[in-house]
Amino acid sequence: MIPSRSTNIAAATFSAVLIASASPQLASVAAFSPSLATHSTISTATATTTAHATPTTSIDVSDLGLTMEDLDKPIPAELFGDFKITTSGYQSTSRVESVNDEGCLWEESSDAIEATLSIEGLRGQPVGAMDLAISKTSVTVSVFGYSVWSCILKGECVPESAAYQIQDGYDKTPLITLSIAKKKESASDKRWDGFIESVGEDSIL
Repeated sequence: MIPSRSTNIAAATFSAVLIASASPQLASVAAFSPSLATHSTISTATATTTAHATPTTSIDVSDLGLTMEDLDKPIPAELFGDFKITTSGYQSTSRVESVNDEGCLWEESSDAIEATLSIEGLRGQPVGAMDLAISKTSVTVSVFGYSVWSCILKGECVPESAAYQIQDGYDKTPLITLSIAKKKESASDKRWDGFIESVGEDSIL
């Protein structure tokens, strides 16, 4: 049974009387008001906040007169001045599709393309006996007058602009470097994105 508050008060008063009777000096200390039990209430209400998304800021550009087609157009070359963007990569010189010898290193600008060919099958061939023939869409390598390797180009070039050099390379493999201008119909012509479209079927290497 839980004692009531009045019972607690009575017990405290009785204790004080006993203390006062036993010792008058403690009477003044014993004269006090009993502490009463206090109860606090904890609120279980959960505070909630509403998240407000940051409003999206939109900019009206309708007065510029732009269309989606305008965004796809290439940047005019005159805006670059003398600055030219070049791309480069490696390709295989083998006609076997499963073989990637990375024997062709190419670098392309908006106007021209350069290639360095290190063809494994030419290992040991004398540089002085080699020649190069360039047409609008192909390159052919010959040794002692016989065609031994050819490729179809990824685009159409200007053969008259071609400049090439054949020299001894690493591990007795001749190194062929050439540079040719690309035939362009307009400034918006797409890049070749490579040098070799396919290796010629007549290649004996």
